[in-house]
Amino acid sequence: MFEDKVMIMGTMVTLGGSTSAGTGYLSEPALPGPGVLVVHDDFGAQPHIQDLCDALAAAGFTALGPDLFGGRLATDPADAEQLVAGLDLTRSRGMLTTAARQLRAHPSVRPERIGAIGFAVGGWLALATAISGVLDAVVAYYAALGADDRAPIRCPVLLHLAEVDRWDPPDLPTSFVAELRAAGGLVDTHTWADTRRGFANADTRAYAPDQAAGAWAETVEFLGRQLRGPTGPR
Repeated sequence: MFEDKVMIMGTMVTLGGSTSAGTGYLSEPALPGPGVLVVHDDFGAQPHIQDLCDALAAAGFTALGPDLFGGRLATDPADAEQLVAGLDLTRSRGMLTTAARQLRAHPSVRPERIGAIGFAVGGWLALATAISGVLDAVVAYYAALGADDRAPIRCPVLLHLAEVDRWDPPDLPTSFVAELRAAGGLVDTHTWADTRRGFANADTRAYAPDQAAGAWAETVEFLGRQLRGPTGPR
């Protein structure tokens, strides 16, 4: 996905200051740029998450990838299901809010605008966190909020969906997008042909490199367009 990637290496950082909310991987651009959270999927903070953060830094963003699973990684779908089942969603949303505020205050973030890219459970968490208004743009891969979790999202949203996926109910993404738009939200969607859930995860068998590269190009363009505009009060 990153044939033209500039060799940037980030560092591990503590989230939450003296009262740690966890750790994350921070990658900084050569010049200040808007901030982006990169929220991993059900398999944990696999190596490709650091690659994504470094690619964002090469594109002029300050990127932070929080580790929601505390270093635990899944090696197969069954392990991933167990990790997600044990995830404290309230704590995770708090961790992302903390990370967003910490990133916004970082000296390499200019303008002080924050977006998020989330995958699967990370996409759900990014969308749920955006409800509070702490984010200025969200990109969610194979994720949508269920009817019980929905509230207006005031920032622009981009959804990348797989052609083959399992939703409960089956029309969940469609109803989610309809509700966002009915509430005045700005949302774009792209369903990628010949893909299944996880197609952007280079560390799993679902990886579809061509579609992942296309989705990534759209993601970077979308975040650049949304985050490099005028800064509003926060």
